[in-house]
Amino acid sequence: MSCFFCDGPKVAPVYNVPHRDYFAAPIGTMTLVRRYDGEPTVKVEIDTETELSISDGTSICGGMTANVTALAYIEHIRYCMFCGKKIVND
Repeated sequence: MSCFFCDGPKVAPVYNVPHRDYFAAPIGTMTLVRRYDGEPTVKVEIDTETELSISDGTSICGGMTANVTALAYIEHIRYCMFCGKKIVND
C-alpha cells in the first residue's frame, strides 16, 4: 500500500482541530524534505493571524492584525508519521 506522505507528493495539511467528524480548513503544511546531508527532515509551516493591541499607557490607541507564518523543522525522522514506513537506511 502506498502512503500519500512518504511515497506521494510529500506534503500533508496541518489542522488546528481534529477533522474526522466535520470540515476544518488546514492552517498549514508539513513537507518531507532532505537536509544538506541527505537525512530526511519534516518542514512545518503554520499560517495564523495575530491581533496586536496598541496602547500609549493611558488609553487604547487601536489594534492591528498581522498574518504570520511560523516555520519549523523536525529532524532525525526515521519513520513516516502517517504509515510507519522506515524512510532512512541505517
